Amino acid sequence: MSLVQFVNKVGEELEQGDVVVIASRQPDIQEQGNIPTIEVDLTQRVHDTGVCGVVQNLYVGHKHESGDEPQGGGEEKKSGRSKRERASAKTVSTHASQAFTMSELETLDQTRIAVGQIGYLMTGGLCRVCKVDADIAPIKAGDLLTTSPTKGHAQKVTNAAETVGAVLGKALGSLKKGKGTIPVLVTL
Repeated sequence: MSLVQFVNKVGEELEQGDVVVIASRQPDIQEQGNIPTIEVDLTQRVHDTGVCGVVQNLYVGHKHESGDEPQGGGEEKKSGRSKRERASAKTVSTHASQAFTMSELETLDQTRIAVGQIGYLMTGGLCRVCKVDADIAPIKAGDLLTTSPTKGHAQKVTNAAETVGAVLGKALGSLKKGKGTIPVLVTL
């Protein structure tokens, strides 16, 4: 399974299962620090070679409950992780737009990524939820999928020659008509 961080600068909330493409505007990687975070747009074109994955969930940082050790400053608690792992986690958490307490996490809908929040994209592996449009062509397990003109959705590949570089993956479920979600094996 391969997950990649992204920042939602689409201008609207993203949901788990949305098919996204690399945004034409990308932040200057040199200004980002060690871990680049890409910006994405919802797909709106058939056979878009900018396809980069399926939205999975919200990246959340943990903040301590009141009375606990503060999030920033102070001594770092021993966690059993190596210095390198702690440094990497610290770098990632500086990109997070919001941190939550454990009680807040219990009620948080992590399948939605608001504008400015960091999320994860499935870029390789089994994706449980992917939005698809079967009105373009019925989808059955094993069909190749590509981007669709339906915002945030994938569709069945109907002409393989037109989809070079634009294949999202293989359908693991079926949908005869309409818009819905199916599991997908993402093979970018």
